[in-house]
Amino acid sequence: MTAHILHAGREDAPAMARIHKSGFAHPWDEGALRNLMDKPNCLTLAAFEASRQLVGFVMTRQAGEECEILTIVCDNKKRRSGVASLLMMHTLELSRLRKAKRIFLEVASDNRPAIRLYEKHGFTEVSRRPGYYRQGRAAPEDALVMARSLD
Repeated sequence: MTAHILHAGREDAPAMARIHKSGFAHPWDEGALRNLMDKPNCLTLAAFEASRQLVGFVMTRQAGEECEILTIVCDNKKRRSGVASLLMMHTLELSRLRKAKRIFLEVASDNRPAIRLYEKHGFTEVSRRPGYYRQGRAAPEDALVMARSLD
């Protein structure tokens, strides 16, 4: 794994939007990404290859002692290469440094690769939102709410 994790800037939004589009049926556009990046309680980390090519990113939002992973996604060509795991490790460490005690996320219950990644990093299912994901699906899919302690 040759990616380096750095804070993403507004100038990275076009590449982030391209990657988000490759990973989600209803992706966030550049404007939505920049809007989140401008919020003081949001943190965006990006994985860059040596050529400064953005290959993945994670966005979090913190409120008090809780942190939420809003999205984590890698370029299709970098899936299963360790990029997402590296982003997750940095996210967990920075969340601890920012005094978060707990971190959580939502994931479609049929997204087995993502669930395996989260379980690998200590997340467990804490609740379920029946039929949460509807758009672009033949049938509604549950959202799993997963969380872990940062203590």
